[in-house]
Amino acid sequence: MALLKKRNTESEADPAVGDEPVPASARAGGDSAENARVTAGKGRPTPKRAQARAARPRGGAGGAGAVRAATGKEGRRLQRAERREQSQQYRTAMMSGDVNKLPPRERAPERVIARDFVDTRFNIGPIFLAVALVYFIGGLVPNSYVRLTATYLMLVGIIAVVVDSIVLARQVSRRVAEKYPDSRVKVRAYSAQRALLPRRWRMPRPRVSRSDR
Repeated sequence: MALLKKRNTESEADPAVGDEPVPASARAGGDSAENARVTAGKGRPTPKRAQARAARPRGGAGGAGAVRAATGKEGRRLQRAERREQSQQYRTAMMSGDVNKLPPRERAPERVIARDFVDTRFNIGPIFLAVALVYFIGGLVPNSYVRLTATYLMLVGIIAVVVDSIVLARQVSRRVAEKYPDSRVKVRAYSAQRALLPRRWRMPRPRVSRSDR
């Protein structure tokens, strides 16, 4: 027993028998290999908590939403300003009759032909409006003869304006078909509606006179 204890004591005291110390180069190699594995996994070293916190955008989601909201309001404000400016330009063109600045719908060459033809023609529409006013006033007069006369005038005016509108629609359609045979722009109702108004009330304003036929 004494011999066994003595041998065990010698083996523990002898450094060659126990665990050998690991060289520093080996430890450095192991650490670098482990770091290489971590770096290769994510492509970059893991940032520290302080660095990650500093890299976050200030203001959070609320700040970004506020910026987006401000940008959206600014965009809508600019769009409203552009629409107002465009409407003002269209109104100016409608008052002056400048075809090049009119809205796209009114710049159609078929509509230009219809407007010019209506503006150089004698139309029953303005007379019909005057007859309608006489009929309205005659209905307020407490006299049967006046009321009957106003009614007859109104009937004659309706028949006259219907006939004139039909003739006008055919004339305009024929003129448009001569220049644009494949056109699908509707000009009959457009010309009839324009012919109902007095010359000074028409929009776009007439650019030709009655003597330009």
